[in-house]
Amino acid sequence: MFKRRQIVMGGAALLASTLVVSPWAWGESGKDGELTLLIWPDYIDSGVVKAFEQSRGVTVKQIHFESDQERDQLLVRKGSDAFDLLLVNRLNLPFYARQGWITPLDKSLLKHLPHLDPRWLMEPDSTGKLSGLPYFWGNIGLAYREDLVRTPPVGWLDFFRPPEWLRGRIQAMESDRELLGMALKALGHSVNSEDGAALSAAESLLMEQKPHVKSYRYIELGPESPLVTGEVWMAMVFNGDALKLAEHHPGIRYLHPREGSALWVDDLALGSGRARRELALDFLNFLSDPVHAARNAEALHFATPNREALRLASRAYLNDPTIFPPEAVLRQSETVRPVGARTQRRINDIVARLLK
Repeated sequence: MFKRRQIVMGGAALLASTLVVSPWAWGESGKDGELTLLIWPDYIDSGVVKAFEQSRGVTVKQIHFESDQERDQLLVRKGSDAFDLLLVNRLNLPFYARQGWITPLDKSLLKHLPHLDPRWLMEPDSTGKLSGLPYFWGNIGLAYREDLVRTPPVGWLDFFRPPEWLRGRIQAMESDRELLGMALKALGHSVNSEDGAALSAAESLLMEQKPHVKSYRYIELGPESPLVTGEVWMAMVFNGDALKLAEHHPGIRYLHPREGSALWVDDLALGSGRARRELALDFLNFLSDPVHAARNAEALHFATPNREALRLASRAYLNDPTIFPPEAVLRQSETVRPVGARTQRRINDIVARLLK
């Protein structure tokens, strides 16, 4: 099963006693309310959620999805007004806005907007509103078993053109843009290239790699992970997940490939319903409070876009190069952007042929 996020909670440097909350100022009906959050599994610190629930007298109900496709299906089946807040990757956010699945955010209602690093904010729409608020950001790289891999990898070509002794020992993502994008990056092209020759070369590279791939799915992150058990020696992962894997085996390392990478941003967006919109905005502001944002980020091992939260975070978190890629890596990396319909159809066809 494709699990992008499966992270053990807790272990944050900031204690629950430091949480700063405002008094609950709503009516009696609000105290018995339930806020519905659509999010990846284990992608928010349980202590932060509990602090919000206790201070507001409400319940946060989490609905989990295991893939972007499953999230879309939930929205189609249940209706976007069934969810008060949604976790959406930046690539899909414009589509969600066009579908009317999310409600644009009035910047004047976002109390902690000045704390967010502008580099991770998306451009406002024509009315000056935001489609979502950045939650975490990171990149894609290689997690590998230092004790099993004879020669440590340095770049994407070590993954896409692996030596014979890695046959059947590598695991790739099934996500089309990330998989094809990293193949493009390995060959010196943009992850967003729409050039026909570049796409053909990337497909050839993926087909060349295929006999060495154990499976095309996101790697499990618990103690049963094949990277932990030794069935797999190298895998494509999102950077923070490499730290989760390393908790289960000391030989697991993470590499920022020298060719650069794809940068991702996850946003929190308001659902289309109006019934609990004030409560949803309150929770969004609560999560963006620097104290809560710092605690949440340290618990999950991902980079917060909240600059004020970084002032409160531990030195170990701030100095971890897996969480915060060096500037040289960031300069070589790109955010995955939407491509034209014709290019997307071709990408879909390439990945479909690869996964047959």
